[in-house]
Amino acid sequence: MDYWLYVTNSANWRVTRETNILGASERHRNALSRMTTGDKCLVYVKSEVSNGDVKEPQIVGEYEVASNLFEDNKRIFQTPTYLPSEVFRFRIKLKRLKVLEKPTNFKPLVPELTFIKNKKRWALSIRGRAVVRIPKHDYELILSRTKRDA
Repeated sequence: MDYWLYVTNSANWRVTRETNILGASERHRNALSRMTTGDKCLVYVKSEVSNGDVKEPQIVGEYEVASNLFEDNKRIFQTPTYLPSEVFRFRIKLKRLKVLEKPTNFKPLVPELTFIKNKKRWALSIRGRAVVRIPKHDYELILSRTKRDA
């Protein structure tokens, strides 16, 4: 079993929460294909700026991978304006384990996470990826903090 962070934005988090599906572009196909049924996945919502307010990156849910990679061209995800024809057709079905009522801020976890080597430029470990494989220890650490923050 492997452990993952699914990296998304708040709009696509709402889609995942409603459909139990994660999606990504062609560029992330190989990474998604490494996810297998039974793997565990935490949802990481990226930092966003809205009306001048900065929303820090957060862990918002825990899922189990419920399917292998499949393709679907139905437009359900919000895609970048610079990729108007993209639909994030590479998808994986998920089984919801927990949606956090109170999301857990990610930044305070960075000093303790082993998959992040450069603590000063920690976002480089996540930026530009759809999913990031993380060690079981890091997964359990993040989960323990979500329980503490609940």
